[in-house]
Amino acid sequence: MPEVKPSLSIIGTTLAQDVYNEYGLLLLPTGAQLHQSDIRLLEAHQVNKVHIAATHEAPEMPTPILHWNEAQAAREYVMAVQQTEGLFKQIASGSTPPLKQFNDAFYPLLDQVLQRWGFLRFIYIKEGTDNYTYRHSLNVGIVAALIGKIMGKSEQEIYLLGQIGLLHDVGKMMIPDELLSKPGHLTDEEYTIMKRHTQYGDQLLRSMEDADELMALCALLHHERLDGTGYPEGRTKDTIPFECQIISVADVFDAICTDRVYRRGSSPFEAANVLWEQACTGKLNPLIVSRFIHYIVLLYVGSKAVLNSGDDVEIIMIHNDEPMRPLVRRGEQFLDLRQHRHLRIQKMIS
Repeated sequence: MPEVKPSLSIIGTTLAQDVYNEYGLLLLPTGAQLHQSDIRLLEAHQVNKVHIAATHEAPEMPTPILHWNEAQAAREYVMAVQQTEGLFKQIASGSTPPLKQFNDAFYPLLDQVLQRWGFLRFIYIKEGTDNYTYRHSLNVGIVAALIGKIMGKSEQEIYLLGQIGLLHDVGKMMIPDELLSKPGHLTDEEYTIMKRHTQYGDQLLRSMEDADELMALCALLHHERLDGTGYPEGRTKDTIPFECQIISVADVFDAICTDRVYRRGSSPFEAANVLWEQACTGKLNPLIVSRFIHYIVLLYVGSKAVLNSGDDVEIIMIHNDEPMRPLVRRGEQFLDLRQHRHLRIQKMIS
């Protein structure tokens, strides 16, 4: 199997080995036939060598459990959302299931997500507000675990971050439904009630079988900010555990990207801009944010998107200096969004 440098000359050839990025996340599977967008993806992730199959040899195909298509991804994801919803509703009715039941619903999906670089692309082209609370909880668990992997955490720490993210908003099960599903902005009184979900979550997780103190603490503190402007305690900097800081980044990112009853979700590029602004103003940890932003935007090289002008584009290249403003192609025209400041990526499309 020849080892070659990714270039336009290998378009049409077939990969003989899986290709992973520096974080150990799968970029392209064995057996994938290479397209131009794949070459751009490999270059964006600074992959210098790949193994391609010689014309006379058939690559060893991956096992089905490791490589899925979009239909399979949808089934796995919907099943996890449904199971999470059922468990959360038990809490709303006054019964608290043990942590193991949440793990049984979440871990099979997370096991596979951690091996698939593109799963977040699938999540953030889904639209609709159905089951927002449960989808958001599942998404934050996935994103938090990925951030843990990007930050070089151990496998045990990565899965703990996934658990914490999944359950960070469990206290919302004690908030009236009419507030959770209100289609407009909350009044000051309603917002005061909504903010209590952090304290409710802390109490619930301290009573949950097998849940530990860190999980409860992150449920309490995921709306705290490094500059002291968060709630419920107004903590600052090192008084907020690092794991809680990761959950905060995952929570803000998903809340921006996912459709809600009162607004449509934005693109991951717009979410990345918000994260960066909050890091620059001292609210979120800049180390976590910068590492995550560079990872997330690279996912979308070769993807289709819609600009705020309404034009369909393809994302061609990510710039190191401004990763949220990539080079895109609109028809036969190339646009560097660093030079067209009035344009931004508004929505991702499949």
